[in-house]
Amino acid sequence: MAAKLEVNVMLKSGQSVKFDRFEPHQAYSATKDGVTLAVAAGCPAPVTITPPAGGRVASVEYNLYSDMRNYHKVIIPESGRWYINMTQMVSFWRFAKDSSVNDVKMPLYIFTGQHLNMAMAFGIIGTSYETEFKTLEPEVNRALIAFMRRLSMQIKRGTKLYPIPDSVAAAKGDGSFTEYLYFHTDADIPGQPWLLTLRDFAEHQKRIYKLPDVGSAGAMAPLWCSWTDWFSDDVTDKVMLANVREGVKLGIRNYIIDDGWFGPGLDNDYSVQLNIGDWEMDTKKIKDMGALVKGMRELGGVPMIWCAPHAVAPHAKCFPERKKYLIVGSDGQPVLTANKFHSLCFMCPEARELMADICAGFIKRWDFDGAKYDLFNCVPNNRCENHEHTHDVSSMVEGLELTLKQIDDKSRAIKPDYIVELKQNYATPFLSRYGSMTRAGDTPYNTEGNFLRTLYVQGYSPFSINDYQTITNDDKPEDAACVVLKMMAAGIPTYSIDFARLCKENKKVIARYNNWYLENIKAFMNYRIPLDGENNVFKLPAGQEDFYFLVNDGGPITLEKSATVLNGTYATNLFVQLPEGRAGTVISYDCFGKQKGRRRQLKGGGFKHVQMLPGGMVKIEVK
Repeated sequence: MAAKLEVNVMLKSGQSVKFDRFEPHQAYSATKDGVTLAVAAGCPAPVTITPPAGGRVASVEYNLYSDMRNYHKVIIPESGRWYINMTQMVSFWRFAKDSSVNDVKMPLYIFTGQHLNMAMAFGIIGTSYETEFKTLEPEVNRALIAFMRRLSMQIKRGTKLYPIPDSVAAAKGDGSFTEYLYFHTDADIPGQPWLLTLRDFAEHQKRIYKLPDVGSAGAMAPLWCSWTDWFSDDVTDKVMLANVREGVKLGIRNYIIDDGWFGPGLDNDYSVQLNIGDWEMDTKKIKDMGALVKGMRELGGVPMIWCAPHAVAPHAKCFPERKKYLIVGSDGQPVLTANKFHSLCFMCPEARELMADICAGFIKRWDFDGAKYDLFNCVPNNRCENHEHTHDVSSMVEGLELTLKQIDDKSRAIKPDYIVELKQNYATPFLSRYGSMTRAGDTPYNTEGNFLRTLYVQGYSPFSINDYQTITNDDKPEDAACVVLKMMAAGIPTYSIDFARLCKENKKVIARYNNWYLENIKAFMNYRIPLDGENNVFKLPAGQEDFYFLVNDGGPITLEKSATVLNGTYATNLFVQLPEGRAGTVISYDCFGKQKGRRRQLKGGGFKHVQMLPGGMVKIEVK
């Protein structure tokens, strides 16, 4: 059976209309009970839904039914943070998630085949609002039921809590709106790594809705953050200045004063009362914020500040005056997050203005050059029942987008080159345009998790930033080099290391590769191109030469021109093929940048063996 799509339309009146199943890529049109569905051929295929006169659409279910086959992995609809926990099909049978204000997901399923490349992809391209996803078949009752030999899944646009917003369902007088069906298999696109399928989906999003890639060379610079290696109570102005002083020697440019600069941070025990929301410096840690910012800049660092502008702790001094703008539940009380703070309501225009003013205030008051906006992923997915404020939008996700836009507009009106770090839970293409870079969320001491989460962001933004990686003295220099190269293979190298305790050898490795990265920073503003289905080899075009990154299992490389091969693996053998009739000169370097062995000449045609060192570099000049 060829794949079939079923579309079910739910109206705000409670009426439900189910349309006959049809094949993706083929045109389909029908009218039932006053509802019209018109689908064009191709991919992405426009899908237009028109309700009866005077009606409004509340939600639309897109159910894909396909024959079951053996798949290697599944990349679930995700923001890119948690998909790594559910790549196995056996976990996917119970899949049910939603895209909401605390985790805005890419509405796309990707399945890889036994050949490791994309085998089937199914998604819906539309504006950003609440969406649900779930596996329909195989069913899981008392046991897994797979005898029907079908794999079926659902994308439901609009939820019971947040129906399709008025900005979509009521934008036109007749209530009609258009979204786009995305469906591919390996029959029409053979040999495509899943990351390139995600990128293709995102590029259609950007083209249809005119979403720019936003970033800058300044935001691409190596970054350091005062988080992983410290308890927030211990981060002082002296700690910051000491690490900036050492970090600039290692090629690190951007520095974040992280959570806790204002009082107790989120790493404190739950018994500790938070004051988050007041945004006054804790003078026990930082005597003079303006002086600290100036001192960081004089040492060569770019000072950035951590902030969660929506957060208001119950014991914050500002709580009484901001209570009327908080998200309130059905019990009439402000909703408390798992972190023990409340959230301002994104659907309230006055609350959005307040959040934007908080963020702009860091520039006006202390002259910061950038900010890290955090904890939007902790916002409760509740319907706000606060009757003390008004709502001008009907979707919390839509309100989040307006909030980020307003913050960005106010900040860049003061400093056009302001650097903004967002986190992937709230930085898919519709949202990432309001930041300078998108971070892979919390992955300390987990290089593979860090890599995979950053890799997902590379699917839709070249301005992907690693989580705050640490390197220890238990790591040998080649270990440190592999960690750094694995970060560069997917995004911006980012650290959270107490440099006072790091050995000289590992500092030399960090300096070596950070400075090489800075020399080539313009190239890194482009996408990495995976050359295999498991993302072991990446190509990065760099003008006169190409850069190749080997990670995990690595692999052979076929060159088109001169290249630098960066070995983020522990392999010592590289197999490389030069163009027929050409020759190349090979020079190998260790992780410190020291040349190892003599120059070697290679002839084109067929794969040739080259020795390399773990964490090292091989330069091949093709003539």
